[in-house]
Amino acid sequence: MLNVGGGHFNKNMKKIKLEYNLCVFLFAYLNQADLSLHRAGWTSIRELKNFYSNQVNPREVGRFLILNADINESKLGYYYGIKGYSLKKIILSRINFMFGFPPVFLSEEIYYICQKLMNFAEMLEKDDVHQLEMEKLRLEISKFSFDILRYKISYKDYSEALKIEHYMQHDGLKDIKIKEFIKRLPDSSVFIMYFKNI
Repeated sequence: MLNVGGGHFNKNMKKIKLEYNLCVFLFAYLNQADLSLHRAGWTSIRELKNFYSNQVNPREVGRFLILNADINESKLGYYYGIKGYSLKKIILSRINFMFGFPPVFLSEEIYYICQKLMNFAEMLEKDDVHQLEMEKLRLEISKFSFDILRYKISYKDYSEALKIEHYMQHDGLKDIKIKEFIKRLPDSSVFIMYFKNI
């Protein structure tokens, strides 16, 4: 695949603005994937597939993100590398949030997480997946959500999203359903077209 994630190319990358509540939903959804993939390392992909049969499919989330970010789906075949935010970028992201500006991402960051969502969807279509493959994808998803996306949302929303329902969660855990985050989205009527199983 073509590498477009490093060096001089980064400076010329298109910037993408996303609606705030979409970012909150995305963080919650990615945290669900992170936690579920981690737990699946103790069981198998078949049990994880059963859990996601009653959840939003990652391919649908990827497509919805592509639509909202207005990116070219055909470019998902390229390789996109991302870097966790430096202290300077974290501070700038927090200032941006404090002044009420919409979260801003580099296009390579959005392409990257769309790729990972599609990879997750493909994984859920398999009958056998090695634990190391699941762990690799989990770490890739976590890199975006915890090294970049978390700095785009408030501490309150971040804390709520950490309580998202997930595969093999503790019985006594007070969780928050993904539909609660969907309700906050800017155009729920369009969103429901993508997530009919919620």
